Amino acid sequence: MSVARTSPDLDKPVHNDVAPTGEPTPSGPSDTNVQIENSPVAIHPNGSEGWLPAADAGDGEEPSAIGSPKTSVLRRNTLVNRAPSRAASTRSRGSHSRTQSIGGVSLGRKSVFSNADGRPVSGSTFINGAGTTGPSASAEADESLAERAATADGVLSAKQQSRIKKNEVKDGRRLSKVIKMEGKVERQALGLAIRELGELQKIQKDAVKREEKAHTGHMKTISAYQKCEEAFLAARAALETAQAQMNAASETLDVARSNALEATEAMQEKSQEIDALRTMNGVDAREREVKLVELSGKSQKTKKGWFN
Repeated sequence: MSVARTSPDLDKPVHNDVAPTGEPTPSGPSDTNVQIENSPVAIHPNGSEGWLPAADAGDGEEPSAIGSPKTSVLRRNTLVNRAPSRAASTRSRGSHSRTQSIGGVSLGRKSVFSNADGRPVSGSTFINGAGTTGPSASAEADESLAERAATADGVLSAKQQSRIKKNEVKDGRRLSKVIKMEGKVERQALGLAIRELGELQKIQKDAVKREEKAHTGHMKTISAYQKCEEAFLAARAALETAQAQMNAASETLDVARSNALEATEAMQEKSQEIDALRTMNGVDAREREVKLVELSGKSQKTKKGWFN
């Protein structure tokens, strides 16, 4: 049998030769504590759980890792390690928050762009970078992985190392295809964003036309209002002038009427005075005649009344 572990570069299994009897080939003090049990996971001296047992290859066949899509120990370990994250995801399934976690990785990362106000710039798929390149797509390897790789390289033969390098080159080519395909998709996304910008520009153009039309109508209403205001002010001035003239004529009429009434009252008083004077003058004249007759010594025939 052989022991395989994760490569620090492309996560490909690296095989260590093991004697056919099931005992590990002595390669140094670091491999003396390696024990292979019936368990599918071999115990590494550093306590790592990333080592996978590989099946013995037959004559003329290359050794293949047991980790198939159905029976992969790495997959089972990954599922076990992800159990708490999935449980946490199940607890938050009822909420509609967009910052949920998948496999322990938060989706609510801070945007790498911000506007003049300091607020993050939101956008489409590639606003924070591609999925296969950039800092967010790179994994930081622990220093112990380099030591483990050097230890495993000391155990492997030249043929095994060459085979592993060929597999790594193949995987690199496949990854390059994925990266190139994502580049095409990103360019398509950029084209889509530019097309959306063009559509927004059309909306802006139509909005500016409507704004211009509304502005023209607004200016017409302002001109009509000003004309009506001028006519109103002129009419109000004429109204106020006519009202002032009416008030003046009314006051003149009141004064004339009052003067006429006062003159009539004065005439009435004067008529009363004249009537009284006439009566008194008649009485005085008669008495005067009687007095004169008495003074002259002449007797007159007695009359029955004063005015007979």
